[in-house]
Amino acid sequence: MKLSDLSSSTLRALTSSAVALVMSSTAFAHAHLISSVPAANADTVAPADVTIHFTEPLEPAFSRITLADAGGKPATPTASTVDSADARVMRLALPQLMSGRYAVHWIAVATDGHRTKGDFAFNVK
Repeated sequence: MKLSDLSSSTLRALTSSAVALVMSSTAFAHAHLISSVPAANADTVAPADVTIHFTEPLEPAFSRITLADAGGKPATPTASTVDSADARVMRLALPQLMSGRYAVHWIAVATDGHRTKGDFAFNVK
């Protein structure tokens, strides 16, 4: 069977199905971590902030980064923010960190409502 043998209603149905498939895969996207600064398991000088880049725009009210020291205690009194110029970027400003290992925990809620989370650590020299 050739494409030219299909009726116009069959072509419309196939086209609609293809469009719906593409739209549904986009509508159910999750915000996944692309990269972070500092990177996971990095040995670094004390950073000024933790910056995480995601695959999808984030909902600022429900997305956050927290930082804990090696003892599990919160290491920063400030809240993280989603970048107003690029909603796929979230930052946590940091105080001057002492040497040691720090654990980053993040929760990212995409603008479609899907929630992802993750953890990584880095070491301050």
